[in-house]
Amino acid sequence: MKLNITKLFCTGLVLLASFGNAQAITSDIMELKTKEVDFVNQTVNRPTKIKFWYQGSAEPCEATMCLSPKQSSQRVAIISHGAFGSPREMNWLGYALASQGWIVAGVAHFGESWVYGVENIDPSSVMRFWQRPQDVSFAIDSLSKEGLFNTSLKTDKVIMLGHSSGGFTSLAMAGANLEAGKSQAYCDSEKAKDDKGCSYGQQSKRKPMTEEMIKKIGLLQEQMQDERVAAVIALDPALGHAVSEKSLKSIKVPTLVIGSLENDFLPYNTHSKYYANHIQGADLAGIEQGAGHFVYIDKCDSDRKVKGVFLCKDREGVDRKAIQKQILGHIFSFIYKNGFS
Repeated sequence: MKLNITKLFCTGLVLLASFGNAQAITSDIMELKTKEVDFVNQTVNRPTKIKFWYQGSAEPCEATMCLSPKQSSQRVAIISHGAFGSPREMNWLGYALASQGWIVAGVAHFGESWVYGVENIDPSSVMRFWQRPQDVSFAIDSLSKEGLFNTSLKTDKVIMLGHSSGGFTSLAMAGANLEAGKSQAYCDSEKAKDDKGCSYGQQSKRKPMTEEMIKKIGLLQEQMQDERVAAVIALDPALGHAVSEKSLKSIKVPTLVIGSLENDFLPYNTHSKYYANHIQGADLAGIEQGAGHFVYIDKCDSDRKVKGVFLCKDREGVDRKAIQKQILGHIFSFIYKNGFS
């Protein structure tokens, strides 16, 4: 593990990033664009809405999305949102990556994401953690759908990014697995009293799992890994308290874990630092300056709270946009250091 505690870090790479609306970034006929496309995974009868960020062409084409001639077909990134969130809250990251030539696909997880309508939100879906990697693998498959883009993409080496539950999803795509009984033991202990992650497992009174169910989940976990994921960037990842050390040691792809040191939701040592400590060669960036768990989503204006923590209101003195620029500095440094330029 390589540790980098952030105080004030911003590179020229992120100066092109836009935090809101798409804007022209070169003198060529190209602009940053975003578009949502609906797919259906027929294998599991599950809808998958994907939000794309990309460098678009002003010239018309017959495809759903017309990519700029300068758009690289090899730079493909996937984003997985946090529990009950959506890709629509990740514009700061999607546009920044697109500005550097990446085609970015943000996957909305059905049952959790509000973009499918509040009537389709199922609180118990957060416990079916294996469905998220299924969604991502299906999304990668869908990028090759005929007529989606005006040029073919290479999806054999994608970068996987995710926040919170999406951070775990990203790591699961590279080999992270849950360990039976570990979560309950931790959540029943005194050291878990400030860990909001434990409350998700208490949303419903569930019967103890049978041996057959444990075996089935084990098989589902074996299918979460996707060899097309060439690197992982986990933003304040969840479920560190439930993941096995053995599975983390098996992760071989370059990994960057970014977490908030003064965390108001997921204790840093139990989640972000735990992941990085057990993944060989992982980079760890600890974000200071009072940053909380939700600085990793777009700046917003709402009084909504999640488990008692404000979604949009940061601690006094916290500049969410400034911190996101620091985070982007770490992300782009990691990407270029590992040869994904």
